[in-house]
Amino acid sequence: MKIIIAGGSIAGLAAALTLDCIGHHVEIYERSPTPLRGLGGGVAVLRRMMVFLEQHGHHCRDMISVPTHRRRWIDRDGAVTRDEPEMLPFSSWDAVYRSLCGTLPPGRIHYGRTVTGFEQDADGIDVYAGDRRMRADVLLAADGSGSRIRTQLFPGYAPSFAGYLAWRGIVDEADFDAAAVASLVENMTLHKAPGELFMAFLIPSLDGSLEPGTRRFNWLWYRNEPDPQALRRHLTDRAGAVHHASIHPGELSDDSVATLGRLATERLPAVFSQLVLATRAPFNQAIFDALSPDFVQGRVALIGDAACTVRPHTASGTSKAARDAVSLAESLPSDTTDVVERLARWSAERRAEVTSLLRKGPELAAAFGLGYSILGKLTYGQMTLNDTQ
Repeated sequence: MKIIIAGGSIAGLAAALTLDCIGHHVEIYERSPTPLRGLGGGVAVLRRMMVFLEQHGHHCRDMISVPTHRRRWIDRDGAVTRDEPEMLPFSSWDAVYRSLCGTLPPGRIHYGRTVTGFEQDADGIDVYAGDRRMRADVLLAADGSGSRIRTQLFPGYAPSFAGYLAWRGIVDEADFDAAAVASLVENMTLHKAPGELFMAFLIPSLDGSLEPGTRRFNWLWYRNEPDPQALRRHLTDRAGAVHHASIHPGELSDDSVATLGRLATERLPAVFSQLVLATRAPFNQAIFDALSPDFVQGRVALIGDAACTVRPHTASGTSKAARDAVSLAESLPSDTTDVVERLARWSAERRAEVTSLLRKGPELAAAFGLGYSILGKLTYGQMTLNDTQ
């Protein structure tokens, strides 16, 4: 079959690899004019994604992830309050992206092309990208948590704001004196205060190097944000544009950067505030929950965050993308004739599988004191993506 994928990030690339492996002709249409680079932060590479990479990208754990030996909690003064073994492998979005992107046959990714619409009939689907029309058998929407295709399929649905924001940043290990960051090296280090959670860990360098001194610190600072107007300010970039869920590195307004620096100095242990203050291009991400009303409509299927967006605390984003890809390929063998029926069965099964992950995220957030479950009167659904567009 000919399968068109809207979106060339992790989920789209993973699906392209599995479907290409079993004989389908796959093309990706990615709205970015160039290959994606430097946009993502750190990711946990769990077993399912590691197996996927080894099967398709020929990368193993030691090649793309920094070892983590301890999970350490520190207080405001930097004193260790809890210390336990931790073997979670941390990598970077860039490393996973490159390992997937580099294994696709040349010419399968069309950059600077946005899928703008589609029309389907009993025999196939016409997909539109600008002034170009392509005939295909299946359209996969891998266009992220703010999926335009999902909006076209289910115009009355919008993800729900979870009540908190993640401030994020990446800073080079080499920017610090070794003694100043020694306690953070190859550890996952966390600090919890009312309504907020900070964590830091090492990830590979932008070019993938794992050599000590060349790596990068990835940090995340979750903070409750119950005020819609404050959220809107946080999601307004330096040019004055309001974003639906996140602002990329380098695009935060000067006011947001100044506020972040002030809060870091006032509220964080010194070993963490130095990371924030040294970060040249911090960014942010509003946390949303999303479960599409269905993952399939006819010959259109939603995958990745377009289908279901889970909390980052589950550390399952890349593994969920891998499972989406594998399960979809298993449902669409190369001799498929009953495409619509097979996609419908896949949707029902996959949607049931991810429901537990969707529940797990708020449970973890509540344990950390994050989100609406501990903010009293606020409830899920009070703010959606549309409120910040």
